[in-house]
Amino acid sequence: MILIVYGGLLMNFSAVVGLGHRLRISLSSDTEIKTVWDLHRHFDDKVAAVRSATAGADPPSFTQCPVGSSFIAFRPVTTDDVSELVRTLPDKSCLSDPLPTWLLKKNVDVLAQFLCRLYNRSLERGITAEL
Repeated sequence: MILIVYGGLLMNFSAVVGLGHRLRISLSSDTEIKTVWDLHRHFDDKVAAVRSATAGADPPSFTQCPVGSSFIAFRPVTTDDVSELVRTLPDKSCLSDPLPTWLLKKNVDVLAQFLCRLYNRSLERGITAEL
């Protein structure tokens, strides 16, 4: 899912495509987005650049959790926790990050409840996103 700002609202990319409107948003000083297709191309180019830059990198390594281990107790995060942590993020973004930090920070009040539920459910069920 790609989130963008449209008319002052944070919207899902597919919702904007469905509107059929021309967009005029700017992601950086050198990238002007006039249509949803420009936005699509922008993110395709970003992904291609990251893949190219990391093509020769060693694969990640992970340590297996010992058999029989479990994570049975944790303190659920609150929307205040999420909002506070997002606001303390540095004002920079990675090329592989489709949601710029400034945009996340600007909309944290809208997203905090969703992120809070996502984090807590992930901890409760022991499930994380696949890479």
